[in-house]
Amino acid sequence: MKRMRTMGVCLGTALVICAVGAASASAAAPEIGRCLKVAAKTGKFSSAACTTEKAGSSYEWTPGAVKNKFTTKGGLGILETKSGNTVSCKTETSGGEFTSTKTVGGVVVKFNECESAGFKCSTVGSAEGELVTKALEGKIGIQKKGAKATSNKIAFDLFPLGKTGLFIEFSCGPLPLKVQGSVLVPMTPTNKMTSALTLKFAASGGKQKPENFEGEPKDVLESSLNGLPFEQSGQTITTVQTSEEPLELNTVV
Repeated sequence: MKRMRTMGVCLGTALVICAVGAASASAAAPEIGRCLKVAAKTGKFSSAACTTEKAGSSYEWTPGAVKNKFTTKGGLGILETKSGNTVSCKTETSGGEFTSTKTVGGVVVKFNECESAGFKCSTVGSAEGELVTKALEGKIGIQKKGAKATSNKIAFDLFPLGKTGLFIEFSCGPLPLKVQGSVLVPMTPTNKMTSALTLKFAASGGKQKPENFEGEPKDVLESSLNGLPFEQSGQTITTVQTSEEPLELNTVV
C-alpha cells in the first residue's frame, strides 16, 4: 500500500464550541450565555464579566442565546495519524446552532482543496478536493482547572450524533479513508462577551492536545486508511466561530 504523506483535514472545527439555547440558570459552569446590564442595584454581578457576585450590582447573567445560529471559517487544516499518514485542506467552513447552554447540534463541516500524497480527496457526491463531514454535535467542558474558577481552561468536544458512526468518510485517489471518534479543542476567550470565539485545534504525531476533559477518559479521533485497522489521529487548524449575537463562555456561573 502506498503510504499517504501529506493530507490535512480539520474534521471538526468549527464547530464549535459553545453550547447554548434554552437553559436553566442552575446549570453548572462552564456555560454559554449573556452578561447584561440591568437597572442599578438590581443585579447579582459587579462587572460585565459576570464572574464576581455582589448584591445590589448592575449586571445579571442570563443563560443561553436568543439567536442560536453560528458559522465558522478556518485556514489550513491537517489530519495526521500516529503512523505519519496525513491529509491537508486549504480552507474550512461550517455552520450549526446552540442547542443548550453547553451543547451544539446540526454542525456540518466543509473542507476545500484537500489532498494527500498527490491525490485529490473528496467525499461521495462532493466536488473534487471537497470534504464534507457527517452531521455532528458537541459539548463544552473543563479542559484544566485553574487555581480559581475564572482561570479554568475550557475545551469543546465535537463528535458524530450520539457518539456513534463515522465522523467523515472519503477517498484520496484510489485510497478510502474513514474517521471516527471525537476531537477536543480549547476555546477562547472566556468570561468576556464577544461574537467571535477562536478554536485552535493542535496535534503532534497524531496525538490531539488535549485528549480529554479533566478527570474524564481519553476522547480522540481514529482513522482507517485503505481498510487497515483504525489508529489514533489528530488534527491541526485554527478556526473562528462567529455567532449571531455577542455571547460569553463563562467559567464561573
